[in-house]
Amino acid sequence: MSPEDPFKRPYPDENYVPPDEADLRRQALQRAYEIARSITTEQARKTQAAQDRPPRGRGPLLRAVNAALAAGIALWLFFAPPDWLPQSGTDRRSTEQRELGLRVVLAMEAARVTAYRDAEGRLPATLAEAGGDPRSVRYIVVDASRFTLSASDGIASATYDSTQPLGTLLGGAGNAR
Repeated sequence: MSPEDPFKRPYPDENYVPPDEADLRRQALQRAYEIARSITTEQARKTQAAQDRPPRGRGPLLRAVNAALAAGIALWLFFAPPDWLPQSGTDRRSTEQRELGLRVVLAMEAARVTAYRDAEGRLPATLAEAGGDPRSVRYIVVDASRFTLSASDGIASATYDSTQPLGTLLGGAGNAR
């Protein structure tokens, strides 16, 4: 290496001759032959037997452990559910609370029908046409300017006639339509 450039590699001298590819192959084959000759027949049989034996399958064991864990967690969640897990049980609302909820739903649907009537100039033929949910609320067109809505949840029920102000439906004293 020259002292002025410490990173420069010295080039081989002019008498350097790269090895021949055939010589390199011959040397590699010679080494492989020596290694193969050093292996005894017994070692070769053991190695071959180890290669012929199929690998040990852990799939069924893993599936069994996963199934046991899933069943254990399901039982734990069923018998001792944590507080954050939603509980399905009886509805503890009073009849008045249920009726109030139904009246709020009717008020929203009545507002949709009224907005549709104001925009289109006529009442919708169905509640779905106004954007409402016909599965939970029954909608009946009485005449060209009047309709009724009714809903029930099995215990409580509520009815709205479009001649009443919406404030009355919600329990207020307002006369807004």
